[in-house]
Amino acid sequence: MVSLKPKDKYRYETVYVKRTSVPSDAKVLVQKLPCDMGIHRTGRKGTLNAPEVLLEGAELESRVHVSEVFPDEFDLEETHRRIQRHTREMLGYDTPLLSVGGDHSVSYPVLKAVKQHQPDLSLVWLDAHLDAKRPVDERTSHDVVVRRLVEEGVFKPRDIFCIGTTRIDEDEKDLSSKLNVYRPADIPEAADAVNGPVYVSFDIDAVDVSGTGYPDGELSLGECRELVRQLDVRHADLVEAAPPLDRDVVASGEEALSYLSRALAESY
Repeated sequence: MVSLKPKDKYRYETVYVKRTSVPSDAKVLVQKLPCDMGIHRTGRKGTLNAPEVLLEGAELESRVHVSEVFPDEFDLEETHRRIQRHTREMLGYDTPLLSVGGDHSVSYPVLKAVKQHQPDLSLVWLDAHLDAKRPVDERTSHDVVVRRLVEEGVFKPRDIFCIGTTRIDEDEKDLSSKLNVYRPADIPEAADAVNGPVYVSFDIDAVDVSGTGYPDGELSLGECRELVRQLDVRHADLVEAAPPLDRDVVASGEEALSYLSRALAESY
């Protein structure tokens, strides 16, 4: 691994074949977003080092530039501000962006920046959960992101496609009726319903794996890959992998990163 000089709160690095230290030379920009502070209703953590673990073995399908946003380990809001600033910087290269978390709260600042940059994007929320719970405090934790995005006007409910949903909590039902919600058995219908450019936020708990905080998923990696193949994916993220809970998630996460990077490269 060759590390370049850190800049502010960010680290840039060049590792292995196909990776470049120059963002403008990349076909896909990858940002590592290590974070576990957005998880607060369960003790099943393990997402902090997931970006490092997953990218170490992932076979990315194109020339990429990899950067990292260091979290403030005591302040989730500051971490989100850092992520949003860095995302805006990366979007300036007009290159597809692949973010690797971290818990699902990291998608919140990324999506705010991406939607401002490309207002016509719809959101595909590939997740066993809606993540539309009512907040317990002012923080944007991993399970309230969709509600925050709607309440703040970042996305209209009709532009959010929640796919692979297996569980809807009581405090999510008011919003769930306004979203496009598809159960695992409805994935072919979901693929037909999504039109135009999209951002795919892929929570690995949509898949039947154990190495994640809430292992409620019923989809296979093959079903997710086929869905992604049918979409016009402009930017994406992969979140909620927790290797310390079960190493089975590493291979699944690596495969998911591979086909997400392929989809993004094809949209370049």
